[in-house]
Amino acid sequence: MKICLFVILLVLWGNLLHPLIGSTAVLPGGSWHFVLAGAALVAVSLVAARVLGLEAAALGLRRTGVFRMVLIGAFGGGSVAAAAVAITRYVAPTVIGQPVVYEPLSRSAAGDLTPHIAFFLPLGAVIPEEIAFRGTLLGGLLARYGVRAAVTGSAIVFALWHGTVAFFTVMNTTMPVVLIVPAIAGAFVVLFVGGVIMAGLRVATGSLLASVAAHWVFNAVILIGLWTDRV
Repeated sequence: MKICLFVILLVLWGNLLHPLIGSTAVLPGGSWHFVLAGAALVAVSLVAARVLGLEAAALGLRRTGVFRMVLIGAFGGGSVAAAAVAITRYVAPTVIGQPVVYEPLSRSAAGDLTPHIAFFLPLGAVIPEEIAFRGTLLGGLLARYGVRAAVTGSAIVFALWHGTVAFFTVMNTTMPVVLIVPAIAGAFVVLFVGGVIMAGLRVATGSLLASVAAHWVFNAVILIGLWTDRV
């Protein structure tokens, strides 16, 4: 019951975040409002971990092998992101007949993108989400249901958390109207697969740092790739 309540809280939180404070940022998570919301999510997730009886190890909080965990995560996230950028740049235009442009990036200069990737992205999105999903949620599910169910369940909740984000992201692209619904469905699939990969990294390494690095580098490479396409 406790883990179910945490799941409900996460899904509601994620889907209310963009409607409530999305207008404060040009890029997703890119404002002080999101940083404060991220700090609140970390606090709530750590309280939930305490209620669920999870120790630091169950959350993936380890002090050993830090550099190795970061390298593993960064390599994994960067590789997947590079493939995604290549598909968006070379394959998607052939399929839909036009380039895919993320409109908010067309209004962003390099001076906007750098602080976003270095500061707002990790504090407003990556670290809070990793503590919530690959820390507390995955740890709680692992303790009760085993690896397969925990990885799958956490990935499903991770995709649902991004419901409104997926919708508004697709709506802010140059995607043809007839492809909007398939594109949103595809975004959920990508989010689920990403959740599986990051949960798998967290389980395989035993460290939250691996999934944090993967998440951060993945988002950074995607943003840089889409930004260079718009120049």
